Amino acid sequence: MADEITATIRYVQRDESKDVGEKPYILHYAAPDGFPQNNFTIKPVHGIKIHNFRTADITYGKHGIGVASLNSNGMKPECFDDDDWVESVYLPELHRSVCDALGAKDMTIFDWMLRKRAPSFPVRQPGQENGEAHQPSLSAHIDYTTAELASRLPRYFGEGKDEILSRRYQVINIWKPLTGPCRDFPMAYLDPASVDREKDLIAVDEVFPTVANEVFQVRWNPNHKWYYVPDQLESEVAIFNAFDSDKGQSLAVPHCSFDLGDATGSAVPRQSIEVRAFIFY
Repeated sequence: MADEITATIRYVQRDESKDVGEKPYILHYAAPDGFPQNNFTIKPVHGIKIHNFRTADITYGKHGIGVASLNSNGMKPECFDDDDWVESVYLPELHRSVCDALGAKDMTIFDWMLRKRAPSFPVRQPGQENGEAHQPSLSAHIDYTTAELASRLPRYFGEGKDEILSRRYQVINIWKPLTGPCRDFPMAYLDPASVDREKDLIAVDEVFPTVANEVFQVRWNPNHKWYYVPDQLESEVAIFNAFDSDKGQSLAVPHCSFDLGDATGSAVPRQSIEVRAFIFY
């Protein structure tokens, strides 16, 4: 298996001369007539080298990216359509797997999401199978800014927030395909050590009808070093960091999906599950 491949990664672009003074935003609902849906663009950058995680000297402790094994026996793709099954079977097994892999004492899951690629993706065709499902996310991003996470602590932990803040914790994402080996729009992970956090990260408001979340979108930088897990199996979960109570976001991992292309890709549309959690040490 090759130590690297070449692919396309999508990055944010802004016209700073035009948008100066206006915070970047995107509306996740139909904008009013004459109001822009967003004030930035996502542009593909071609010829990006993406390195083989399996043969690289990359560890969760140093780079915020890791892979753990999962007992996936009996976990058929259709099982994940049952929310109760996910909550009662998958998430407890994931809890065990991740805590064992990271040497953590406990994990609190606060969100999870299925993604099912429609055959026409990234083009959307109304009425197509899985056309209304969550699709792979193609732009390089981090799911939260530090300020966004701070605003969520009271929501998740209420009066227990102060006790949480007294412990060592991390916020992590956990991703896996429902079937493997995954050769259709796999995940790519950007080594945090190759990111200029002052220049490369742009805070963006993702605005929904009842809430706005602040995330980081990523500008292209030729120093970026990307990794992926070739042929990831349904029995493997990728774990990547978003925040560390001791280190802040120095190990937060920008990530996105990318197209392997016709030569190495698969005709089977990807289905996956991602989980977001606090991990405690």
